Amino acid sequence: MKQADGEARPEMDIAIHPFVLKVMETLENAGYRAYVVGGSVRDLLLNRRPKDWDVATDALPSTVRTLFERSAPTGERYGTVTVLGDIPVEVTTFRRDGRYLDGRRPETVEFSSSLKEDLIRRDFTINALASESDGRVVDYVGGLNDLKDRVIRSVGDPGERFREDALRMLRAHRLASELGREFSIEPGTLDAIAANAHLILNVSWERIRDELVRILMSDNPGVIRDLYHSRILGYILPELAECYGFHQSSRHHDKDVFEHTIVAVESSPRKLRVRLAALLHDVGKTNTFTVGPDGEGHFYGHNRKSAEIAGEVLRRLRFDSQTISSVCMLVREHMTRHARMGKKGLKRLIARVGTNLLDDLLNLQTADVKASGHPDDLSGVLRLRAGVEKVLASGDPLTVKDLAVNGRDLIEWGMKEGREVGLVLKTMLERVLDEPSLNTKEGLRAVYEELKKGM
Repeated sequence: MKQADGEARPEMDIAIHPFVLKVMETLENAGYRAYVVGGSVRDLLLNRRPKDWDVATDALPSTVRTLFERSAPTGERYGTVTVLGDIPVEVTTFRRDGRYLDGRRPETVEFSSSLKEDLIRRDFTINALASESDGRVVDYVGGLNDLKDRVIRSVGDPGERFREDALRMLRAHRLASELGREFSIEPGTLDAIAANAHLILNVSWERIRDELVRILMSDNPGVIRDLYHSRILGYILPELAECYGFHQSSRHHDKDVFEHTIVAVESSPRKLRVRLAALLHDVGKTNTFTVGPDGEGHFYGHNRKSAEIAGEVLRRLRFDSQTISSVCMLVREHMTRHARMGKKGLKRLIARVGTNLLDDLLNLQTADVKASGHPDDLSGVLRLRAGVEKVLASGDPLTVKDLAVNGRDLIEWGMKEGREVGLVLKTMLERVLDEPSLNTKEGLRAVYEELKKGM
């Protein structure tokens, strides 16, 4: 390993993608320098396949566009051009950032001819590495040692880094979740997160949502515990933070509401709406807690309250309407495993939830049990699954789509287009759930004529 001006250039066995090497070679043959940088190098050194490939160069964006016919500006203000080929490669001109005035992004960006200037402006040391095409790694900030020690450390003063862009605080936790349980945030960096946690509210909810989703979908979603201790959670998900230390006083639970929730998330399959539902399934418990005469804690109606709060949280985080609707449905129905339902009750449950969400609901209920004081007692979930499978196998109509008539038929019978058409179809379904033999065009016409009298 050679040292020069604080720079380490060890030769490493790095498997750079052939097309990335071709991009670098084109730049170098034109007289420019080119390096694989950032998370790409970090992942290669960890023997992980990079999700994205980033190349830094002293060539200006206009030059990059000239050198690569198949390219497009994708971050013109920041000097980024995406070169298209076997894989997309983001090529960005060396730069130095101006002042950050809003805690989100630099006011100005200046192109530079210095790789060092480009690397030392980055967020964390393990993301501030560069690799030459021959595999030699350039390290000005101790990133190689931190990578070896599995440490996430800010480049330079952590408080200054987080005041520049407050999202970096959440990104530190996200890196810990994605890189593995052996990675931890360096104490000084963690202290700076706690001291600056309030600045996360300067960040758009969309950017916060994207980082939170990556944490939830990682192999280590339990990092959410660390979000509480670094004070970030109290600003982005105060409804969940309030559950910390809230003891349930129940023979069914051996954990407080917060820890139960995190274990439920960890026990969930890696599917976004299931993990979101697990994260929010009990946030209504702090609002519904009562104690019975025997001292036992109860949370009557907490599933409905949790679904209401979940909707508020997901709208704040700018999730799409379909995700919000699905997650709220799962949260609202997560207690149904306790109900001993007959065939009619099961049919109504399937009609409410929809066949596309049934597996998600059962998986959520399984995770809920695994996070309880009796993690092996899956009898309620298994009973519900068996009942649902039996109803589905019967072939009975279960949704509006299964009816023998549709909206066009109702309009032909004299109804005006509008919301009422859907309401009538839902009413018809209710009748058919109780009496499947009604599901003929003639039978439903009779139901329609009866309903029409009350319209």
